[in-house]
Amino acid sequence: MINIYFTSFKNPLEQSLFSDYLSVLSPELKEKNSRYIRWQNRHSHLFGKLLLIEALKNHGVEKDIWRYVEYNSYDRPYLTLNEYDFNITHSGNYVACAIGKNIRLGIDIEENRNVNLKHFDAVMTPSQWNEINNANYPIKEFFKYWTIKESVIKADGRGFAIPLDELEVNNNTVQYEDKSWFVQELEISSDYSATLATNHLSEFTFHEINFYNK
Repeated sequence: MINIYFTSFKNPLEQSLFSDYLSVLSPELKEKNSRYIRWQNRHSHLFGKLLLIEALKNHGVEKDIWRYVEYNSYDRPYLTLNEYDFNITHSGNYVACAIGKNIRLGIDIEENRNVNLKHFDAVMTPSQWNEINNANYPIKEFFKYWTIKESVIKADGRGFAIPLDELEVNNNTVQYEDKSWFVQELEISSDYSATLATNHLSEFTFHEINFYNK
């Protein structure tokens, strides 16, 4: 079972509450948070780490969690608790963290904002562009495929080192090199697209958290 923790925000936290939450981060993460200029980016970064704390707490890990977080050569975070994998994503007003045991996973969420599709001509296959251009809502169809591809490259761990236009989707499965990834669309908000990718099929459950009422 995969647990997906998510939250949303529209306004800044009160400064005292933001500072209280920030105090639980590692010195490195605090410093990284301080480099963000927009308050929205500072909140997205903070909430992602708070969701991870909540996820690990519900799996029995409550102390010194930052010593279990490492980064691979592609800057993809992972847990040194070998049986667990996690992944964090954010876009617009939403942040989500997926965690699972004995599984490899990636999650991506994207706000269905207006973009110039011509700027992304190299990321889709010809058949995917055909579906996008013929869809009733091309932007929604584009972000469906985008979140599929992003969730897969995050699960794989190599990120954008993988050419996105080589990722075909067949029966909710993406095959790349010698690996198969199972992709499931997530319904988090009507104005967003989201996808979970895993190396074997698994059920998932949502947990919504409100950090403003704590």
